[in-house]
Amino acid sequence: MSRAEEIFESICGLLSNYAAGSEITRDTRIVTDLEIDSVTVFDLIMEVEDAHNINISMEMISATHTVGELTTVVETLILADKNA
Repeated sequence: MSRAEEIFESICGLLSNYAAGSEITRDTRIVTDLEIDSVTVFDLIMEVEDAHNINISMEMISATHTVGELTTVVETLILADKNA
């Protein structure tokens, strides 16, 4: 399993706490398709940050709409941290 797949699966696991029973793909829009409100999005982001030991900036959060985009953000931050 690639790193991106592992991150995606991790995010899907966290999302299942908020959107039980929903089918989640990389194209799933977090707010629109899963009907998650902005407060819950921030709870989710904090869980993702804790799970992957990263910090996601507000700019990145506001530009991230799909599960695939969030996966890419997390992977990018992990790689940047390893190269620092």
